[in-house]
Amino acid sequence: MKLPSIPRHFTLLITYLKPHWKRSLLLIFLLLANAGLQLLNPQLVKIFIDTATLHGLTSTLLFLALALIASMLVSQGVAISDTYVGEYIAWSATNQLRADLLAHCLSLDLSFHKVHPVGELIERIDGDVDTLSNFFSRLMIQLIGNSLLLLGGLTIFFQLDWQFGCLLLAYILLYLTCMTAVRKRLVPL
Repeated sequence: MKLPSIPRHFTLLITYLKPHWKRSLLLIFLLLANAGLQLLNPQLVKIFIDTATLHGLTSTLLFLALALIASMLVSQGVAISDTYVGEYIAWSATNQLRADLLAHCLSLDLSFHKVHPVGELIERIDGDVDTLSNFFSRLMIQLIGNSLLLLGGLTIFFQLDWQFGCLLLAYILLYLTCMTAVRKRLVPL
């Protein structure tokens, strides 16, 4: 079975996301903010521990503790918001896709409907589109968010010590190479 080309998928994706471009930009901002906050929290803990070991002022430690709690709360709020916006976009776009598929099925001649029972058409229009919605609303958001988090962590490692940054970069490249090799072997099976 030959799969459609990747540019065709992106064209289809853009067609259904175009009406939601403002929310898509909001989603990108929320993903960036979520990754940034996830990178900020360990830095605040590091500063807190360094200040505590140097017998820093109690007021400074209290401020750092409150900043960490606030950062964690905001991080949770942003995570909930990006999930909500992602789900909203996915449902809105896939509902339009469902409507287009239904209109297409209704425009087909009677011989098509004799070959394909109603249950099959409902499963194709609703079930398959729901699977596609889950793919875009969950997997893609997690993939993009984790990629941003990985790049941010790599940047922090390079700022702390370039040798650790190079070591982490080599590990990431080795991991991606191994995963690509495994994927190439397993996908045909």
